[in-house]
Amino acid sequence: MSTGADEIDADLRHVDWYGRDIGGTRFTGCDLTGATLEEAVGTGCVFEECDFTEVRLNGSEWTDAAFLRCRFRGASFFGATLRGCKLTGSRFEETCTLRPLLVEGGDWSYVTVRHQDLRGLDLSGVRMRDIDVTGADLRETVLRDADLGNATFHDTRLRGADLRGARLLGVDLKKLELDDVHLDVTQAVQLAMCHGAEVDWASFA
Repeated sequence: MSTGADEIDADLRHVDWYGRDIGGTRFTGCDLTGATLEEAVGTGCVFEECDFTEVRLNGSEWTDAAFLRCRFRGASFFGATLRGCKLTGSRFEETCTLRPLLVEGGDWSYVTVRHQDLRGLDLSGVRMRDIDVTGADLRETVLRDADLGNATFHDTRLRGADLRGARLLGVDLKKLELDDVHLDVTQAVQLAMCHGAEVDWASFA
């Protein structure tokens, strides 16, 4: 199957694109169920409203690519790389393999990663506004300087996570499990205030 032209509503189930360079191609409404994209390279390609059920993306490399409102059900990103990628509005369902995964920047706003295992990932600086991490495992995950505005945290495991510098506007800090979580001074003050503490701002002058 050639990937030289854009694909719209294409049936790409079980295609084998191992090691293929699909950079610059746009896929809209395509079904990639069971496809092999291991070791594939996709610089600047766009997937919009595509189905990645049981797709293997192990070892693949994506730079400035976009996965917009896509469905990842049981997909595997083992050893994959995402550099400056947009995953806006995408959903990760059932058990996906998301570690190890190298992430460098990008936009994960409105992404759903309910009950997914993200332990130990470095998600520093990623834009993750309105992300849903209900039931997700974020233990030891690095979220430094990430934008987590209005993120949904419910039964999220955060022990050992690094939240220093992360923007938490709209997040109910009282509902977070913060045992052994790394916070900066500003966040610690915000947390104290959430629990009714009176802060002596003069001491910060």
